[in-house]
Formats: sequence, C-alpha cells, structure tokens
Amino acid sequence: MSQNENHFDSSRAELFEALGHPTRVKILRTLTERAMSFSELKRETGIESSGHLQFHLGKLSSLIKTDVVGNYALTDEGRDALQIAQTALRSETLLRKCWTKIDTAIIAVSIVWALTMVATSIELAGTGFDSVVMILGGGFVACLLILTRLARSSIRFGE
Repeated sequence: MSQNENHFDSSRAELFEALGHPTRVKILRTLTERAMSFSELKRETGIESSGHLQFHLGKLSSLIKTDVVGNYALTDEGRDALQIAQTALRSETLLRKCWTKIDTAIIAVSIVWALTMVATSIELAGTGFDSVVMILGGGFVACLLILTRLARSSIRFGE
C-alpha cells in the first residue's frame, strides 16, 4: 500500500459524519434559502430542543458559519456538500426504481418460463428427451434475452 492509500483523511470523515444524519441535511437545506438566527433556524427546521440544534450545528461547523450579526449561513463547502448529498439521494432513488423494475421483470420472466416448461413437458411427454431439452433451453434463453433488454433499458433511461 502506498502512503496515500494508507493515509486517513479526517476532513473527509468529518464531511461524511456531517452529512450522515437527516437532521443535519435538513439544516443545510434550510440555510440555502437565507441566513438565519438560531431561533429562526430552530423554528424552520422544526427542532424542538435548543440543545439538539446546538449539537447538530456543532457537527456542521465546517459547512456553516455565522455572519457579523450572528446568523447562521452556509459556507461554500456547505453548498458543495449539500449538492453532493442531494445528488447521492437522487442517484439512490433512481437505482432503487431500476432494481424494482428489474425484480418485477425477473418474477414475470420466471413465471412465464415455468409455465412454458410445464406446458411443453406435458405436450412432449411422448417425444424424445432431446426435443424437450432443446425447446425448454430455447425458451429459457429467450426469457434471459428479454430480461437483459429490460434491465438495460431501465438502467439507461432511469424509468
């Protein structure tokens, strides 16, 4: 391992910790609108406990600042961090939608293939084993091709 790979980046760890709680992300989102006093921020975020808000503001110390009158505002790093968090959330949501569609397609294809297998087995019970295997194998390959096409189109277009 090189020295860079082995090096622990404490600022990166602090960023992940800051963005790792929904309340802190909510605070950052609220501060995108405008700078706010402690009491305004408490009211706008719906945080009931002053101690609770103070705790989260402490965790966000590198992402927020206080202006000359004592209002809380986002730093440039805070704006960047919020944009990263929102992008990650959108990506996660898109990926979840894609996998839900893929899971549904897998179930549908499995049912179709199972029914085809049963019907073909009954129909070809009197014929040779090779014919049954060839037909079932072809049906299985066709189902896999359909599934692959569905998966690619879902991921590509995010539908």
